[in-house]
Amino acid sequence: MKSIMRWTGTLACIGVTCWSFGISKAIAASREDAEAAKMMNNAEAERRAAAAARAKDPAWKPTSSEIGKIQVGDGSNPGQLRNFCLNSAGEILACFAPSERPEANSKKTASKETPAIRIYSPKGKLLNTLPLPIKPLAICVAKEGSIFVAGEGKLLKLNPAGEVLATVASPVADAPVSMTDEMDEILKESARANRRSLAEEKERMKEMLEQRRSEVTGLAVTDKDVFMAVPAPSDFTYRVYRFSHALKDPNLVVEKLRGCCGQMDIQAHNGQLWIPHNARHTIENRDRDGKEVAKFGTAGRIKASDFGGCCEPKNLRILPDGEILAAESGPPTCIKRFSARGKFLGVVAVTDGKGDCVRVTVERSPDKSTYYLLDTQQDAIRIFKAKG
Repeated sequence: MKSIMRWTGTLACIGVTCWSFGISKAIAASREDAEAAKMMNNAEAERRAAAAARAKDPAWKPTSSEIGKIQVGDGSNPGQLRNFCLNSAGEILACFAPSERPEANSKKTASKETPAIRIYSPKGKLLNTLPLPIKPLAICVAKEGSIFVAGEGKLLKLNPAGEVLATVASPVADAPVSMTDEMDEILKESARANRRSLAEEKERMKEMLEQRRSEVTGLAVTDKDVFMAVPAPSDFTYRVYRFSHALKDPNLVVEKLRGCCGQMDIQAHNGQLWIPHNARHTIENRDRDGKEVAKFGTAGRIKASDFGGCCEPKNLRILPDGEILAAESGPPTCIKRFSARGKFLGVVAVTDGKGDCVRVTVERSPDKSTYYLLDTQQDAIRIFKAKG
């Protein structure tokens, strides 16, 4: 039963919005939902109480304030800005993925409708656009300037000018979907909650698993390796594969990662892998073969040093000196700073708004003066500077 409950928590945040909304709505039609509604009301009361407690705690006082934003999409149709990273010059490489592609004979190459990497100056001036044959979902840049970008079941290596040097399919893009015994138990619970037959629910679940195989949730690069985080093909966990810089020799190094909201970020530093294991409320450090080196993290909505929400932190950035930036989608949406050994060092930024179950990529400028945070709801990158 505990295993089923853990999976229900994972399923609760598939995609950009919580899948549990659909389940809760179905349950609401049943007699037993009176108790479910009571639990939801209690949860809301707990969230309000936690927010009040945070407001009184000086540890939650951020060291930076928001000074502006870089508008990548037009803001009227959120979902076009998917991710970003910085290169060594501090320029912002944004993953732009429009909802529709131009037709093959269209003259709109490198236009607003074309999937691309959009390169911005630190102040937000558009410097260049690198058209892509895929809708980009994850991106990272090697020290020597090579760009690695992934989406739609593919991983690409580009030179700084945007020329594609190598392409490889995700190891799970065409993997067969074969549900485990554990998934069968989840299906029974889900079918009951959604008032569907077991066969209908199984077909629906299979379609979801087939669709998510083409997703790529994270990329990271070291001096010798490229790491790629992807959904597992037969359940709702995540895996990490390691490639050479030539995008050869794929090796499965981590599996059974539990992530909510369709998110499983990865980062790398000094040849090692870092994972914000969001459904576990932990930050994990692993060697290049996936062996755990260290981990830290505690779930909690009140203490600034804890990770709140159903699944936090969503994203990481390992700084050159080994310090860690951890971003939570909220509530509250925030950036926290930790030492390489997991000591809490303070809250960098807290945004307004209610927060949502989404990716919140975080970066810091090379001169250490500026922080950037992904805002998928506005298709923008929010900019923060130290106070004073």
